[in-house]
Formats: sequence, C-alpha cells, structure tokens
Amino acid sequence: MTQHAQHRSVSVAIVDNDRMALMALSSLLPRAGFTVIWTAQLGAAAIQRCIRAEDRPNVLLVDMALTDMTGIDVCQAVHRWTPTLPMIGVTAYDPDVYRNAAISAGATTVISKDDIAAITTAIRTAVSAGSAGSNAHNQSSSNQPDDAASSTPPQSTAVQHTAAQPARSFALSAQQTAIMRGYADGRSTDEIAAELGISKGTIFSQVARVREKLHARDRDEAVALCRRYLRM
Repeated sequence: MTQHAQHRSVSVAIVDNDRMALMALSSLLPRAGFTVIWTAQLGAAAIQRCIRAEDRPNVLLVDMALTDMTGIDVCQAVHRWTPTLPMIGVTAYDPDVYRNAAISAGATTVISKDDIAAITTAIRTAVSAGSAGSNAHNQSSSNQPDDAASSTPPQSTAVQHTAAQPARSFALSAQQTAIMRGYADGRSTDEIAAELGISKGTIFSQVARVREKLHARDRDEAVALCRRYLRM
C-alpha cells in the first residue's frame, strides 16, 4: 500500500491489483485536480482503510477483478460500513458486464480503466451528487414535522437492488479470471496449475464458484460465457 501527500482537493483512493494501473491512475488523476491519498492492491486492505474515518477518501475507485476478492465484494463491504462514500468501478474488461451488479453493491457506475476522461467526470459527478444529497437531506429534515416524517415509510431499496441484479455475475476474481482464460486458450488443468502455481483442487474449487456465478451447467459452458462476455 502506498501513501501519498494530501492536498486541498477532492481526495481519491484506488484499489487495484494491477500495479501498472495503480501507477497510471495515481499519475493522471492529480493532473485533473484530484489528490490520490492512498492506493491498495488487496480488497481487504481497502475496506479497512475506508472503515477508518481519518483514511476515508471522498471517492473510492474499485477494480472489479482483484486478487483476494471481487470488486463487487469490496463495494458491498464498504457500503455496509459507510453508505455515503461514493464508489466508482473500473475494469480492463467490458464495463457493461459488471455495471448492474456493481450498482446493486453500492457503486455509482463502472468505467473502462483506459477512459480517464470518463473517470474524472464520474468522480466530479459523484462528489457533486453527494454534496447535493446531503444538503437536500438536511434541509428536508429541518423543514419537515416529526409526525409527517414518521408517517411516511422509507422506500425500500432491497427490491430495487434485486431487480437490478443480473441473472449472471461476471465479477470474477483475478485468480478465477486467469483460470478461465487458461481453459479458453485450450490449456489442460495440469498446465494451468503449473502456470499459476496452484493445486488442481484449487482450480476445481474456483471453477465451481465461477459456474455458480454464471449459472453454467458445466465448465465448458462457463468457458464459452467467459469467451463471449469477457473477451477471452
């Protein structure tokens, strides 16, 4: 994890297991007027930093495919602890694959890592929306009688989240992605195990989880879905 000097601007934190992507974003975002206050390569580390108020950024950028967990997992965990923190998903794959699930988990959107202009716009939009929402809430709370507030039940977001949740989730971890890419390239289980330095049991366990996420009947169907939607 890398600590950066703070500056009076919108603070941004980034979690991405790709060191080159972290370096690129950490270099480009300050040119757009943002301050990158910290970066992390593990989802668990990012969650811990966001829980602590003193480390919490104005906006968190979350890679959708991490090593220790998925970006969706990070968004869900952070949203539980600090539901007002804006989160923006980033990915090297097709953003449409992750967008619905990420939004259901608390993110505002998912954007390609290569589209820096869109990322900077999304950061500004997220911060502006957060400020406007906070001001509107405070004004509404001060003007509304207590009995009126209690007589109107809050709208449940559970149904909205359920409706937005896609039938298949392509939010694969980095290891799951590497395994499925190996099968998509025609490698055997033994070859994938040797290449990734993991056991065949780990591979079988991860493939089972991928099949569950994709609702695939078998490994071949899971590979076919990954080829189609993740461009493997």
